[in-house]
Amino acid sequence: MEDNLNTAGGSSPGFYRLISITRLPAREGRGVYNEAFLYHDAEPISVAWHSMAVDSRLHCGCLVAVRGMPRNLHRRHQDSVPIAALTLLDKPLAMPNLFHAIPNLWVHDRATVRAAANLWESLSRPFQHLLNAVLWDGGRFFRFVTGPASLAEPLGGPGGNFRQAVAAATQARQLVQDLPDVSTSVVVMAALLAAIGKADDYRRKDQHYELTERGYWVGGPTTILEWLAVARAKVAVPEAQYLALVHALVAARGQAEDRRSVEATILAVATRLSAEYVQAGTKVTKGG
Repeated sequence: MEDNLNTAGGSSPGFYRLISITRLPAREGRGVYNEAFLYHDAEPISVAWHSMAVDSRLHCGCLVAVRGMPRNLHRRHQDSVPIAALTLLDKPLAMPNLFHAIPNLWVHDRATVRAAANLWESLSRPFQHLLNAVLWDGGRFFRFVTGPASLAEPLGGPGGNFRQAVAAATQARQLVQDLPDVSTSVVVMAALLAAIGKADDYRRKDQHYELTERGYWVGGPTTILEWLAVARAKVAVPEAQYLALVHALVAARGQAEDRRSVEATILAVATRLSAEYVQAGTKVTKGG
């Protein structure tokens, strides 16, 4: 699919996150009647459509585009808006700002969500596309924005990792202001990715979080390098920018200190400061 999401018609956003879906036998047993709730900040909406068979690729958390959305805005206020179909967006695209598709049910702190969306906008186009590729999987995205940063309070609660990631990226962006020859995109991107790697470190079980085998044996800093390598195969990123990004991620955690870039140094400082701010209960109110 081309990187053009204006398939819904009218002023609708071009993509949504599928939050829930119900499938029932259609009348007279002809096909399937589908109902779904879709989320985008600009227009949360319930939709309904008929299909000849169940599309098992559509699952909660995935990204979709709407085909055949009514142009009459009044019809969209019905309980379920009739549409032609939902199309699964199975390949990462550059244009969607995925942070505009986080429902309140996932993250109640909307200030942090807005800050994350602003941070994404500050990235270079290749990094926007690369970050989307890393977070395109709905399950991974959900675990990133809802999971803990650690098993210790207050970062051990739901959403602790996301809050710390946004705080670190915001702090890093502020630190690079007025600094010559420093890439804001590299610093902000690295700050977000450093936290995203923790998404598979923890799993919720019996009302609490516990460390996974991946978290115990591999850990987020290595996991994110794996995910980056896979994502880069799907996205065109200039070699120099990609190497600067990977170096920042590696050097910021204490490796290669004898040749640490300015971006890596800033990332290390921002990560430490953000952890202190989050632990102190400071809220992020804007993305820069």
